[in-house]
Amino acid sequence: MPFLKVDNACVSFPLHLDDHGRSFRVSLLKMLGLHRKSPARNYKRALIDIKFTARKGDRIGLIGRNGSGKTTLLRALNGIYEPESGRIIRSGQQVSLINITLGMDMNASGINNIFLRGLRMQMSREQMMLKLGDIVDFTELGEAINQPVRTYSSGMVARLALGIATAIPAEIVLMDEWISAGDSRFIERAQTRIEAYLTDEKILVLATHADSLIREWCNKVVVLEDGHMVSFTGVDEGLAIKEQVYAGTYPLPWKQ
Repeated sequence: MPFLKVDNACVSFPLHLDDHGRSFRVSLLKMLGLHRKSPARNYKRALIDIKFTARKGDRIGLIGRNGSGKTTLLRALNGIYEPESGRIIRSGQQVSLINITLGMDMNASGINNIFLRGLRMQMSREQMMLKLGDIVDFTELGEAINQPVRTYSSGMVARLALGIATAIPAEIVLMDEWISAGDSRFIERAQTRIEAYLTDEKILVLATHADSLIREWCNKVVVLEDGHMVSFTGVDEGLAIKEQVYAGTYPLPWKQ
């Protein structure tokens, strides 16, 4: 049974001056005889004690204003950031639709990238061969599928990346916003493909500013503010809480 558990996870990022400014200041202080050993590095806490559990069929929307922690949380769920405390436990195959072109070999052909991505997702060559026709048909790249990806337009790269990502079986899907790049025909085809992919009671975690997408695709929401989880609740209640947070009328314990 697939599940995704976030257990009091905290993520922090170091704060420091840019290298040029820092080295210039240190050099100047040394010349004046005023240099002291640098204090311990300061950190900004980007996520603070985030806690929720998603099970089969849960479709969770991450909502909150810019800088609230939505993308950081998605990246932590994807394993890009490791919690400094707490933990994130995953059970089930996970696919990320966050920056779907990341990790592509631009010097390899489209065909070779299909097999390379499958290998990274622990799919055998034989398994990817079974997916090949579907991926190639979706991309509509024609003979260009055999050419280096560096010769592709951005739209061609997007079609290839999305075709591969949505051909690999998964039980947990991570998305940042929705497919909105490319011409109107590609957007429509991409949405249709994603809708078909999100069947079989997959766990979905979707970060978005669009209330319409939350209402259409999610059954629960995590409301974030200042890196804190304000609530984990149903869609209607969560969207109402978000509006109260924006208006400054919702009590936030860390601001009391």
